[in-house]
Amino acid sequence: MAGSFAEIRPNHFHSGLDIKTGGKEGERVYAPNDGYVSRINISAWGGGKVLYITHPDGYRTVYMHLSQFCGAIGQFVHDYQYSNHTYAFDIELPKDSIRVSKGQLIALTGNTGGSAGPHLHYEIRLADNDQPINPLLFGLEYTDLIAPTIAGIKIYPASNDATIDGKNGTFTLLSKQLPLYDTLTVSGRFYTGIYTYDQHEPGSRNKNGIHRIELYIDDTLFYVYTVSTFVFDETRAINAIIDYPHYQRTREYYIISRHLRGDRNNFSTAYRNNGYIHFDDNKIHQIRYRAIDHKGNYAQQTLYLRSVPGQSTTGQANTPAITATGEPITYFKHFRLEREGFTASIRPYTVYENDMLSYRRTKDNLSVSDRHHINLVKHPLPPHQSFDIQMDIPQGIGSEELDKMTIVCINGKNVSALPTTVEGNKLCAQTRSFGAFAIRLDTVPPTLKAVNFSNNKTLKSNRITVKISDNLTGIVSYSCHINGEWQVAEHDGKTATLSVDARHLRKGTNRITFRLTDAAGNATEQTWKINR
Repeated sequence: MAGSFAEIRPNHFHSGLDIKTGGKEGERVYAPNDGYVSRINISAWGGGKVLYITHPDGYRTVYMHLSQFCGAIGQFVHDYQYSNHTYAFDIELPKDSIRVSKGQLIALTGNTGGSAGPHLHYEIRLADNDQPINPLLFGLEYTDLIAPTIAGIKIYPASNDATIDGKNGTFTLLSKQLPLYDTLTVSGRFYTGIYTYDQHEPGSRNKNGIHRIELYIDDTLFYVYTVSTFVFDETRAINAIIDYPHYQRTREYYIISRHLRGDRNNFSTAYRNNGYIHFDDNKIHQIRYRAIDHKGNYAQQTLYLRSVPGQSTTGQANTPAITATGEPITYFKHFRLEREGFTASIRPYTVYENDMLSYRRTKDNLSVSDRHHINLVKHPLPPHQSFDIQMDIPQGIGSEELDKMTIVCINGKNVSALPTTVEGNKLCAQTRSFGAFAIRLDTVPPTLKAVNFSNNKTLKSNRITVKISDNLTGIVSYSCHINGEWQVAEHDGKTATLSVDARHLRKGTNRITFRLTDAAGNATEQTWKINR
């Protein structure tokens, strides 16, 4: 496996198994049971070419990153794309419209969508609500004789007067230090985190997710983390159970014992004090982590902590004092921030803990409005769900410019255009990020560039490929015509290309036209003559 079930990914759990295919595409995929095709989804990102099969036992299997659909499924996809003049689509099919039998060839593996290399992403879900379940619970066999790796343990002070080894800062023990370090001193309230991963074969570069983590305090079970199933709506809660700032910097996911009150997940359980630890004595205590994979192989690490009375602190505070300008936000209540030209409306359980929402306003020479910055102060985590943004339309804007306006979210060098609508004198959007928000104009059409052919030259490839890009709002539609006839252009988001099967060319000179349109309505069309 190149990826395990519930492995931590940016803002979500991995919902299936990534099965290696030897670095090549075109491996055969067979139906594991009788059933019918219930959904087909094709996109440039995400799962790429995705097939859903619903089975009579109440389960649904899902196959992602496919290169090709086979048999009646492939014919349906071909007919749908040409009838609707679209490459990308997402439709549910009527029950039994395309039946499959156990052992039937249904598809070939590939590398489509957001895949980082050829493989098959395989899922098992409950058919009635699409809740994914670990496929390894259904008897899939694989070899794993290797125990998980505990790569690091962190100890975090939970308040400004708590100390770890005499300092009010996070203390990190890496794997090479773990067996050597003796006893740490602690005072005040703290919590812990562990970075652990699993590998199924010697020399593997894949750091797969862990099946179960147990934390014992003086040999008493204190905290458990395990994920055998989850609900998609709750998957963003992973941001609340990992050291999120560290993950953003390194992609190392320290799973932490602390449980925030607005985090309603059921895959981590703290049996006391919401996962915070406090020793109010002058004794040595044992902290023991145990990391277990699905085959029962385990690794464990024991630390010894001496509890000491509170003492003066040195170093930087781990938990910042709430001193920034802002307003208190309660995790279980609706919150509305109103400033001149800007409104944010945040639903209950969008943030994971009571906090302060800071606000400031700055100039932005690239935008037609100022930037409005909103950020959480104490727990700077992404919101659990989207919230609403409204911004006043700048004065003096004409109807043509209004159609080109979009609200953007700015985080560092990242600028994301949000789907934007007009309501009266306001622009409205939804966002799943805190950060800076501004209004920008998109008047620049998308761009096209030939990759493997030249005008009035003979094509030597079996595909016709163009590079596509857009400066802001993103390409929302595209088409390709060869000699006036519409043809399927496959969109690959990873390479930002459109490609067309060269078998559609006739002998002699062909006229091929690509057209792109972005979300602001800007369009580009370019025609080449290609010889065959």
